[in-house]
Amino acid sequence: MITSFFKTSKPSHYLIFLFLLLSVFVFQRFEAYQTNTLSVSYLKEFTALCMFFVTLFVFVFVITKNDLTQNNSFAAFYLCLFILLLPQSLSDAFVLGSNLFVLLSFRRIFSLKTNTNIKRKLFDAGFWIALATLFHPPAALYFSPLIFAIFLLPSDIFKHLFSVFFGVITIGLLAVFYDFFIFNEIKFWKKLMPQINLDFSVFNDIFLVLSITLLITLTIWTLSSLFNTMMIKVSKTRFTFLMLSFAIVLGFIIPVFSPTKTEASFLFLLFPLSIVMANFTEHEKSEWMPNAIILVILGLAFTKIGFNIQDLLRL
Repeated sequence: MITSFFKTSKPSHYLIFLFLLLSVFVFQRFEAYQTNTLSVSYLKEFTALCMFFVTLFVFVFVITKNDLTQNNSFAAFYLCLFILLLPQSLSDAFVLGSNLFVLLSFRRIFSLKTNTNIKRKLFDAGFWIALATLFHPPAALYFSPLIFAIFLLPSDIFKHLFSVFFGVITIGLLAVFYDFFIFNEIKFWKKLMPQINLDFSVFNDIFLVLSITLLITLTIWTLSSLFNTMMIKVSKTRFTFLMLSFAIVLGFIIPVFSPTKTEASFLFLLFPLSIVMANFTEHEKSEWMPNAIILVILGLAFTKIGFNIQDLLRL
């Protein structure tokens, strides 16, 4: 079966993932430029591609460093499936950058469970989330799991909060200096001002609605299935489960609050949900359930791709 192939992590798996994701990235860009007749910025697209590959490396590193899954390739495999399901999640270079910095912040948040170098980790987490916010303002919501994590720590709450504050201030000062020397005025704060956009027409696409419905169903199913195992029975995974749950909920909220309603904002959801799906596959006793889920995702994804190819041929 499909899950058996990825049960043990191998370098060949990641070569397959890289090839698949590169194909999705190129096809998504080709489709965007064909339908919108935009001029191609090769430097911008190359930068976005490099940023995405760095994100994949950080994703695998965070999982391995913090023991978020067992020694398998399930998380990376599910990430590929979700991106195949929502290829437009790679369409915005700023969201790609913001997501990368959010992942770097969670690298430090997950490591808080070791109770070592707490203040340094909190400073780094605040720093990265603040930087992510400059790229995509709704990413500021990720301060909420960081603050929540601080209250789970044993002591020095106010000192911990100040560590986060200094990380944020550092980014603020760097942004001020950048704007002053490049533009001769401070502009970054204007981008951070709340922008209300109630136009949800982009979500009227039937395949996007089906994809989001599938992701919501998988989230409810997997978190409820893992709750007893990761939250109740095993205390050492409790913190990880809480942070992943927090990240997934925010992954659904951010597209709603994004000033520009696009599929790209769902990228924040895909990384934590991939880790949860990997844990679900590890703990599921029967193999048919994970394999059935994979087949449903692939079926919906390839149906969507087929219609997109058909639309391109009509142009």
